[in-house]
Amino acid sequence: MILMQAILLLHLTGAAVLMDVKYTRIPNGLIVTGLLCGLANQIFTFGLAGLILYLSGIMLPVLLLGMFYYFRMIGAGDIKLLSAVGGFLGPCGCFYLIIYTILFGGVISALCILRRKNLVTRLVYFKTYFSTYVMTKKWQPYLNLEEKNSYFYFSIPVFLSTVCYLGGVY
Repeated sequence: MILMQAILLLHLTGAAVLMDVKYTRIPNGLIVTGLLCGLANQIFTFGLAGLILYLSGIMLPVLLLGMFYYFRMIGAGDIKLLSAVGGFLGPCGCFYLIIYTILFGGVISALCILRRKNLVTRLVYFKTYFSTYVMTKKWQPYLNLEEKNSYFYFSIPVFLSTVCYLGGVY
């Protein structure tokens, strides 16, 4: 069953990266398929106790990253993708997946900033965004879709973290 889990997770996260890069979104059909496969995997592996592992695994990304979605610092598809993977891994594996995803995301973001040479622009944008929110108490989406130099495919760090998990790195 571990081999089947690995194959399904690699296909799920790999397809999510391809869709994210091509269409800047992760289709709900892919997420639902991942969620159903994760549920079947947990129940087949652990019986009824697998349902508890599954539910806690899919809820953890929502609880930990929901605030970032609220401010549009992360997309809904990214959280749903993490939830689908969390359904396979359970809460403990999902927690480590999120940590590694954030680490990979930070490294990739730093490389993007170096390549794009827009560190000052990004820092000024963040400072302005945060100051505006503190002063007005009005929520505005963080992501500026018109500025392509600010876009980041978070599905890529999810994929890399999944590969590390399956490879026994954590």
